[in-house]
Amino acid sequence: MTTDTADQTPSTPAFTAAAFRRGLIAGFPFLLAYGVPAVLLGIAYKGVEFGLFASVLFSLLVYSSTAQAVTLGLWTLPPPIAALILACVATNARYLVMGANLQQSFGRFSKWLMLPLLFFMSDASWMLTTADVKTNRPDAGYFFGLSLPGWIGWSAGTGIGYLLPLTPTPTIIAATAVLPLAFIAVLLPAQWRGKRSVLPWALSAAAGLAAAPFLGAGWAMIAGGSVGTLYSMVRGDHD
Repeated sequence: MTTDTADQTPSTPAFTAAAFRRGLIAGFPFLLAYGVPAVLLGIAYKGVEFGLFASVLFSLLVYSSTAQAVTLGLWTLPPPIAALILACVATNARYLVMGANLQQSFGRFSKWLMLPLLFFMSDASWMLTTADVKTNRPDAGYFFGLSLPGWIGWSAGTGIGYLLPLTPTPTIIAATAVLPLAFIAVLLPAQWRGKRSVLPWALSAAAGLAAAPFLGAGWAMIAGGSVGTLYSMVRGDHD
């Protein structure tokens, strides 16, 4: 861990132990905020016979509530690998933009050190870090400390859910099915661009519904999203 150095200017990005502790304290609530929904996911993984090791490893490596909930909905045997990969890419594409935004704030911090840290980025840690950068010196330690509790809570919650003596009852399955909707609802305010959002969203919904009888739910979702995105690009939307 890099520590403070005397020759750093106030705007020089750094990785300090003090900022790491500050971020860890600020991110502590994410331990439960991410852990509780992950319990439902762990129960659902047991229902599709993922196995304890595979379930926890999936949460450790993927660490994406939306991607994992969506792929769970697409899961069949044999697994539709191409559809699962595309669904993960589609639901996580926003992290490319968010990571690029953070890179601007930490531009003088080694990218070889920053790239592994970005693995732990979540929507919450990104928002709080970008706000913190405006009032404090850019410090990757704060970002890492802020991100770590959510990752631990998400992975541990998955394992706890799997080990609970519960079976995926219709109520639990229904609650798990709502997970993507809950995360989508959280993201909607950030994605809403006023009246300009109505038409591309309507086109996405119409294309998805039209494609569903022929392509299945998974590919229909991807097809609908692609139509809306393509329309926005042709129209010249840049945000």
